[in-house]
Amino acid sequence: MRRIHMLAGAVPLFAATSALAQAQFITPSEGTRSVSATVIAKDAGITNVNASDSRRTNGFEDFNESLELKASKQPQYDDTHSHADSNGSGTETSSITSSRISAEVRATANGWTQATGRGYATGNADFYLTFQLNRFARYAVSGDATADTTAGVYGGSTSLVYIASLTTGEPVLSIDIGNTDSGSVRRKGWLFPGPFTLQGDVSALVDAREGTAGTATSWWKMDIQFFCPADYDTSGTVNQADRDAFLNAWNAGSLDADADSNGVVNSTDRTTFLLAYGSGC
Repeated sequence: MRRIHMLAGAVPLFAATSALAQAQFITPSEGTRSVSATVIAKDAGITNVNASDSRRTNGFEDFNESLELKASKQPQYDDTHSHADSNGSGTETSSITSSRISAEVRATANGWTQATGRGYATGNADFYLTFQLNRFARYAVSGDATADTTAGVYGGSTSLVYIASLTTGEPVLSIDIGNTDSGSVRRKGWLFPGPFTLQGDVSALVDAREGTAGTATSWWKMDIQFFCPADYDTSGTVNQADRDAFLNAWNAGSLDADADSNGVVNSTDRTTFLLAYGSGC
């Protein structure tokens, strides 16, 4: 970016404006979201359950689905004689708007069996989206994830959520964990126009055999919101407080003032922010 030398006093002040007053920040281009589950319960020929189900959308409307399968609720299941059981579930609540993407997904699986038999279950939920960021924007992103699996049984759990630029490959949010782990991210920054991807899934699997029992769970929640580039504190309003907070961070050499996102804080960042601030929202 070409440097333009500008004094702070050269930027006009203006009344507070809504940071979401402009046209949409993002345009979704492709996406799928789904939940699914599988259960198997086998026990010496007495019970032989093998069932699966899934729900899916290819659109961008809100997707709120919860799918749970229980082997003991299947018609083939023998409540009196069965020595194996399993449950699996996938749940997702997600929303895509012109300035915000949010989702919460969860998967669970559990199974048990006596000396002979098999209790097998899976739960899954996934989120895939490509979108175009239409303008230079300030963003605030948060993500939390957990995974937990009972020790001593075959199976596992994974939790992945990832947002990145398709132009540079640079991640905006990245959490990838499994089995007995957790992760959390809170971040603010600026992004330039271009294509982005959001990929996330949770999976849980338990395969209990020969007198074992186990559970697996995985979960993540994420939210990313886009604001006018001058909305430094991401409050939804651009005012003097944003200008003062940015200049304080810039004078301190903080990476929080890296407005061009190149990893270096210099006069270009100051110019970039003050031009955006002077332009309003």
